[in-house]
Amino acid sequence: MRRISAAIMALFLSFGAMAELSGEQRYLADQLLSGDLTQLKSASQRIFKQAIRNPELLDIAAEILLTKYPDAYTSEVDTLAWLARAIGASENGRYYGVLSEVISNTKFDKLERHADTALDNLPGAEGEQYVAGMYKLPEGVFEKEQPAERVARLKTLMLAGNLTSLKRAAKEIVSTRTIDQELTDIAAETLLLNYPSATKAQIDTLAWLTNAIGVTGFARYRQVLQEVEDNSDFRKLRRYAEKNKDKLTDEKAEQYQKGMFVQPIPAYTY
Repeated sequence: MRRISAAIMALFLSFGAMAELSGEQRYLADQLLSGDLTQLKSASQRIFKQAIRNPELLDIAAEILLTKYPDAYTSEVDTLAWLARAIGASENGRYYGVLSEVISNTKFDKLERHADTALDNLPGAEGEQYVAGMYKLPEGVFEKEQPAERVARLKTLMLAGNLTSLKRAAKEIVSTRTIDQELTDIAAETLLLNYPSATKAQIDTLAWLTNAIGVTGFARYRQVLQEVEDNSDFRKLRRYAEKNKDKLTDEKAEQYQKGMFVQPIPAYTY
């Protein structure tokens, strides 16, 4: 809810800068400020491919990059790499310091590599350099998420009723190493309910659920993964269940059984 409100506020709080943007570029600014990584990536790709050079738009991109990269998760790196490339495509030396900072400080080789490629497109540190805070992001947009907020958001994604959201949540649990028993119970319940009748198109998502269980290390889910390993019709899913079972501790613990998560689990579709 906080993210939705923040995205709406972006239209008002950034109006001064956005007043200088054309219709299409204003749409791209809305995407950048949506607080949603999918929209952020899409906008970054379009800015890069069209080599848009409007500093009113690029200042937004630079502020988001400086805000996000220090605490970025693995799942966010590809989006941030596109953001860096979009800035580089401007060929504007104003952003030399931004990309140089990312190159020097990011912990991700991929982001460092793409930022370095983007930096090569700039003529050098020409003119006034963009520094963090020159563009004020709306409150709540791309702020570091608190653990309880992330758990609540991931639970909503997992129970949304479609495989795309379920897979996205499972991937994020793995990349952020979010260890939460309720989320893992949802993963286990969903896996047990769906693996017996799963189609080939669903297997990759279910494999990601085993990854989400494995990353916790909780012995509570050994029997769940053992059942999938023993009984799934798909070799890929059996292999992932076995691999992730081996990541769980051997300590004695109450084992998760189907039905322990009492909230309704949706029938997952694309």
